[in-house]
Amino acid sequence: MGLRVRAVLVALLLLAVVALAVPLALSLADRKTAALAAERDRQLAALADAAASPDTPLQRLVDRYDEVYGEGLLITDSDGHALASRGLDVSDPGVTTAIIHALVDAPASQWDPVLPWHRDRLLATTGVRRDGELVGAVVLAVDPKVAARNVAVGWLWVAVGCLLLLVLAVVVGRSLTRWVLRPLDGLERAVAEMTEGIAGPPADVAGPPEVRHFTAAFNTMAQVVRASLDHQRRLIADASHQLRNPLAAVRLRADTLENYLIEDGWPTYHALSAELDRFENLLGQLLRLARAEQVSGSRQVGLATTAAESADLADVIAERVAYWQPILDSADQLLDNRSNQRGPVVQLARHDVEQLLDVALENALRYAGSGATVTVSTAQGGETAELIVSDNGTGLPDEDLAHAATRFWRAQNDGAGTGLGLAIAAEITAGHGGTISVEKAPEGGVLVRYRLPVTGEP
Repeated sequence: MGLRVRAVLVALLLLAVVALAVPLALSLADRKTAALAAERDRQLAALADAAASPDTPLQRLVDRYDEVYGEGLLITDSDGHALASRGLDVSDPGVTTAIIHALVDAPASQWDPVLPWHRDRLLATTGVRRDGELVGAVVLAVDPKVAARNVAVGWLWVAVGCLLLLVLAVVVGRSLTRWVLRPLDGLERAVAEMTEGIAGPPADVAGPPEVRHFTAAFNTMAQVVRASLDHQRRLIADASHQLRNPLAAVRLRADTLENYLIEDGWPTYHALSAELDRFENLLGQLLRLARAEQVSGSRQVGLATTAAESADLADVIAERVAYWQPILDSADQLLDNRSNQRGPVVQLARHDVEQLLDVALENALRYAGSGATVTVSTAQGGETAELIVSDNGTGLPDEDLAHAATRFWRAQNDGAGTGLGLAIAAEITAGHGGTISVEKAPEGGVLVRYRLPVTGEP
């Protein structure tokens, strides 16, 4: 943005400098031309006075003038015949025209401005009068080289002055744009950090008054939003923690009812027990989500809340596949482990990797359907390793895939889930510098892909 603003300012300044320099240069050329014409008019007047005297040796006068000034001179009588000449010929059309103008007492024609590249001679003429009668003409060939050189020097100074003015304007414009745009750069950084959930320092309140007021208002808004999000996280964690004790008491009392139930009360008891299980699972998920958010938020601001841990991906997969194998078998699903036997070591605690894999396998168990094949595989490229869980089941619509990792989202045919599994997995991966994506599997089902950082250990 700053480059574009400076480019516009420089373009406008350049136009202004050109608009100032061109008239100034032309005015300088006009002044030099006028000075040259005035000087030659004085010389012509002196030459005409000398030529008007019958005793003046005209050829000697002409030769002397050429020796001093190096310019051609011609003196004629009233009929246009040459009386004395040096460097000019009456047969020259331009000279003839000048003689005619002088003999008819016509006003002298104006010269065009002398420019630095001007080298052609200029003709100046006047009539010779004796006792008020026009008796001849004097024609002078003016050399414009000296005047052209003076114009060139003047133009050079104009160019230097305009260049210095342009440099000064660019420096001032750059300082001005930096003063205006530097707070906007800080504001842009703060907006980007806020968008990514990073609790960075507030934007500097500087620059013009309008920018300062806007930045201060944004800092206030960002502080309120961060405080609100922090209160929300604490509320989820505190509420989940505080509800566990009353829930445990309800569970204890419900368990003691078994000895007092009659046959008609067992269905209600089992329904109550199932709801308590679901409630306990929901509270546990909320607590795990709060912890995962804390780790993720701490990483975003550059703070480490846990010691560096690592886990062998192949070992974790082998253990969890052995755990889930009978569960998927009972649901008439096939679990296929295609991961590398010697997997990479990832920068996550073992229990975190276990939870990531459990979330993906549990979703496959719910949504793949009977007869589906669930595949666990790995891939490694560069500094990341991929943990992939896919199935060939019924899958999810594209609009549902986009919301699968959203909190409390559940598929229409899912009545038992909490809608927090993939949200927790997303926070865990983000807290360790990884990513998660939920895609349509090539086989037609759902594919969950974790990209996890590796330690570089063999």
